[in-house]
Amino acid sequence: MRYRKFPFIFNFNLGARFFVFGFAVACLVGAPVQGFAQSDADIFPDDAITDDEFSFDEGDFEFEKSTEQLEDSFRKEAFDQALKTLLPLKPDEIRTLLEHFDRTVESTELPVHPYPRPESVVQNISLDPGVAPLVVKMALGYVTTISILDSSGAPWPIEDMSWVGDFKVQESTVKELTHIIRVSPDSQFAHGNISMRLMGLNAPVIMTFETNRDIVHYRFDAIVPKKGPGASTSIIDPGVTLASGDPDMSVALSGVVPEDAEILEVSGVDGRTTAYIYNGLTYVRTPLTLLSPGWDSSVTSADGTKIYALEETPIILLSDRGRMVRARLTSREDMLDE
Repeated sequence: MRYRKFPFIFNFNLGARFFVFGFAVACLVGAPVQGFAQSDADIFPDDAITDDEFSFDEGDFEFEKSTEQLEDSFRKEAFDQALKTLLPLKPDEIRTLLEHFDRTVESTELPVHPYPRPESVVQNISLDPGVAPLVVKMALGYVTTISILDSSGAPWPIEDMSWVGDFKVQESTVKELTHIIRVSPDSQFAHGNISMRLMGLNAPVIMTFETNRDIVHYRFDAIVPKKGPGASTSIIDPGVTLASGDPDMSVALSGVVPEDAEILEVSGVDGRTTAYIYNGLTYVRTPLTLLSPGWDSSVTSADGTKIYALEETPIILLSDRGRMVRARLTSREDMLDE
């Protein structure tokens, strides 16, 4: 076998070539890295970099909420949703809705006709068989109070009564005999009557109940032209009684002055006493008791107001709770002449 020896020069030359090739590759790779490092230094100089570049606001980051905060958030969202579901309207919208509802209820409950005019009347009961009974005017939704009085103004008790018609009649709550009854109709067009038997009076007292829309009698004082069982004794008794169904006395007692009456000026007493001349008689309306002169007829209401019919006179004497006072009646023409 033959062996061939390579010379040393060949091996040295091969190693040198490898060295040169490796150095060249290293230079090629290292040159861009150095340039990139230099460019970073030019773009971000040391004096331009401060602490603010690396600072941050904690509010920019949302950290995880606690369990209580989550429960409160869920509860608030649920309450808002329930509030919107149950009460979707705003307060001003609710107010407007209630106003419309109120006007609707008012239009359904308000009567088509105007409310009746209330009146308080005093009328005399006629016991004559041929005279028409008194008419008491009522209205649906109102109570009419009827009082039975004698000519002196004292109550006249009712022993029993009977009525027909669509009415409710209520006696006084007192278990003893009473002179007051309260009546109210149950329909707008109710019509009927009542028959009463008074204590010590043989003739029955009959009234007609009538329902209308114009006038309602809040208070109706029915005066019997006789002395009742509880009549008060008059200081002066002229022996003349009130005529049955006297319309002039009823008008005077109710406080209405006839159109063609002559009103008199009353001096010496307070304004509770008034007087006028009508049909040749002088009518004095007063809560006091007339002492002089004697009167032709007299009637008293339940509140103590008295009406005296007497002949024309310039001076009258009255009793004010036991104290005698003098009143002067003067016509307006006489005052002008003076």
